Amino acid sequence: MNSNLNLVPSLIPVLDNSGDNSNTFIYKGFIDILQHNYYINIKVNFINNKIDLLKFECDCNLNSLIINIKPQIEQRLAKCDSISDYVLELKNLIENNLKKCGQNLINMDYLNSTEFYKSVVRHVESIGWKNLVKANTTFTELVFAHEENGRLHEIVMLLNESFPIKEPSYCTELPGKFTFDWNQSSSLAEVYANFINEVNSYSQFWDEMKMIDETCWVLEPVRPSKADCHRRIKLDINVSMEIKVDARNPTELPEIFFLGSETATETFRRKLESKYDEWNSNISIVYNLGELLEIKLPGKCEQEEVDIWLISLSVYVMKIS
Repeated sequence: MNSNLNLVPSLIPVLDNSGDNSNTFIYKGFIDILQHNYYINIKVNFINNKIDLLKFECDCNLNSLIINIKPQIEQRLAKCDSISDYVLELKNLIENNLKKCGQNLINMDYLNSTEFYKSVVRHVESIGWKNLVKANTTFTELVFAHEENGRLHEIVMLLNESFPIKEPSYCTELPGKFTFDWNQSSSLAEVYANFINEVNSYSQFWDEMKMIDETCWVLEPVRPSKADCHRRIKLDINVSMEIKVDARNPTELPEIFFLGSETATETFRRKLESKYDEWNSNISIVYNLGELLEIKLPGKCEQEEVDIWLISLSVYVMKIS
C-alpha cells in the first residue's frame, strides 16, 4: 500500500477499482466538528507523494456548514500532503469559521431522539414507502417521486429539529414556485398530495415544451429542465426566436423576441405583427408559430442532414478540382 496513506481512525481506505490507476483510493467515514460527527467520502489520487483530490462528498448537514467557505477550503486543502493533514485542515477550517462568525452549531440532539424518527416513519408510511426514492442517513432529507405522463418528478423535503411543528423546506423542479400552507397539524402526505396536484396542473405545459424540443432546432437551453419556460429556436442562418411560455396557459400566445440583425429579422417581425389575432389556443405552439411566420420551423435533424450533404459535396468538389 502507498506509503503516503496516512490513515485517520475515523476513515476507512478502499482501493478504487473503477479505473486503471492503482494509486486512487476512496476514504469513507466520519469527521468530528465541535463534538458532532458528519459523514464524508473522499476520493484521492497519490501522485509523487502529493494528494490530488478527485472528489469530496459529505452529508447535507456538513454541507450547510462549508457552503460559504468552499473556495477557501479547496485552496487550502490543495496544499496537504496526507489524508490525516487533509482531515485535520478541513476540521480546523470549519470550526474556526464557525467561531469567527460567532455561529453556534445547529442543535443536532434531535437526531438521537427516537420520537423524531417515529414521527418521520409515520409520515413516510402515510405517503407510501414506494414513493420514497432517496433519503440521507439521518432521514432529514427525503426525496419523493411522482410519475406524470411518463415523466418522473421529485420533491425534496428537508426536515429540521422542530419538525413537525416547523415547516420543512422544499425543493422541486417546477416552472412555478411550490408553496404549502403548513401548520402544526399538517403532514408530509398533504405536502406530497399538493405536489402531485401541482405536477398534474403543468402536464399540458410539459407536453407543449416536449413537442418544441422534438420538432424544432432549439439552441437554448442546451439541456432544458422541467422548470424552464423559455426556448431559443433557430429560424434561419442568421435569425433565432426567443419564446417564453406561460406555464399555466401553455397554448396561449407566448412572449416572442427575434434575435438577429434588423434586416434579417424584419420579415419575421412583420408577419408576426400582422397575424397576432390569428393565434389559435386550441392547437399547439409549434403549429401556431409555423402558421403565423408562414414557415416550417426547421428541425435540428433536418439541418444536420443538409450539413452532411454540404460537407460531402465539398469533398467531392475538392476531389475533382
